[in-house]
Amino acid sequence: MLKIKMRRHDAPSYRTVSIEFPASEPDLQEKMKELGVGITTEKLCLVDEVQNDHGGWQALAGTLVNADEVQYLAKRMDSFDKNELNTFYAAAEHENMTEVKDLINLTFNLHCYALVSDFSDISTIGQRYELCRRMAIPANEMKNMDFAAIGRRLLGNNKGAVTPYGVLYPTGNTPEQVYNGEQFPEYNWRSGDAATVILESGDYHGGIKYEYLYLPCWEVEIEKAVNRLGLESPHPCATHLECEGMSEQFCRLFTEEYPLSEHLYTLNSLARSYMGFDKQARGDFHAIVEMVQPKTPQDVAVLADNFYEFTVIPGLTTPMEYGAYKTMDSTGEFIFDENLEEYIDFKGYGERCVQNENGSFTDYGYIAYRGCTPAVEELLRQKDVQSMEMGGMKL
Repeated sequence: MLKIKMRRHDAPSYRTVSIEFPASEPDLQEKMKELGVGITTEKLCLVDEVQNDHGGWQALAGTLVNADEVQYLAKRMDSFDKNELNTFYAAAEHENMTEVKDLINLTFNLHCYALVSDFSDISTIGQRYELCRRMAIPANEMKNMDFAAIGRRLLGNNKGAVTPYGVLYPTGNTPEQVYNGEQFPEYNWRSGDAATVILESGDYHGGIKYEYLYLPCWEVEIEKAVNRLGLESPHPCATHLECEGMSEQFCRLFTEEYPLSEHLYTLNSLARSYMGFDKQARGDFHAIVEMVQPKTPQDVAVLADNFYEFTVIPGLTTPMEYGAYKTMDSTGEFIFDENLEEYIDFKGYGERCVQNENGSFTDYGYIAYRGCTPAVEELLRQKDVQSMEMGGMKL
C-alpha cells in the first residue's frame, strides 16, 4: 500500500489530500473532487510527500503526476513478491526514473534485471540470474545446468551496479515500451471477473488504440477508459467481448444481436448482478432467461436485478412432483412415506399451486414468479403472448 499526499498543482500547500494506492475508484474520485480535478489524462497533481514508503517511491516527491497513472502503477506493484519489488526499486533508482510512465513500463521489464542481495551461495546466484534472463526454464534442462559457473561468470564481469537493495545486473534483455503514456496496457488486477471488454478506437493509418475493462467495474472506470481513447462515449468504439464467467448466451446477445458499444453500461450492470450469484443461482438464472426469452440486453438486466423474486426448483417436471414437494416443504420434513400417495392428491394440489403461481415447468425444473415488479411482469406478459401466438392463438 502506497500513501501519497498530493494537491492540485496550482493550489496552495494546505489544500492537500492523502490517498492510499491502490484505492477504490469511488474513493479516488472523491479525493480528486476535493482537489478540483476531474477525469483527465493530464498531470495536474503535485506530489507533496510520499508518506509510508521506505525510499523506493521518494523520487515522485515534488513531481507532477496523473492520479490514474499512479493507481495503475500501484496495482501492478501490488502483485510483486519481495524480490520483484526490490528489483523494481533498485532498477528505478539505478536508471534514475522519476516519471510514472517510465515506472509503469519498468513493471513490464523486470526480466531485464537480476538483483543479488545474498552472495552466500554462488549456485543460487547463477540460477536467479538465468531465471530472470530467460523467465522460464524447463525442469529437465535445469537439472543439467551448471548454475555455479553462471554465477561465477556473472560476479566476474564487473557489470553490477550497487544499490541500497543489492547489486543489480543487466540480463541483456531489451526493454519494451508497453505503456505509451495514454492507454493502459492489458492488466487485470483482480481475478474471477465476469467478462473482459476491449475498446478499440482509430484506424491503421492514424494508429489503433486499445483500452481494457474488467467487468463488473465502477461506471467511472468506463468513463476514464473512454477518455483515455480521446472520446466522449464508447459508441464509436469497436468492441471485443471475452466471457470468462458469464454464459455464452449473454455474450451473443451483446455481440451478435446488439452493439456492445451502445449497451456497455447494461452489460456492466448484468455482470455485477451475475457475480453475486453462486453456482446454483447461476444455473437458476440461466433457466429463468431460457423460460422468459428476453429480447434485449435491458431485458436480461431486469431479470438479473429481480432474480430473487423468482422461485426456481431444479429437477421438478410435473404438477404431481411439485405437489409432493410443496407438501413435504410445508411440514419441514423431506423424508416422505410413499404409502401416503394413495391418500393425498399431490397432482391436484400441484396443479392448483402452479395455476395460482402462474408457474411453468422447464427442462431445468419448476419456475414461478412471485414478485410485483412491473418491468418483469411485462416481460412475462410478452412471453405468454408469444407462446399463444406460436400456438395459433392470436390475442
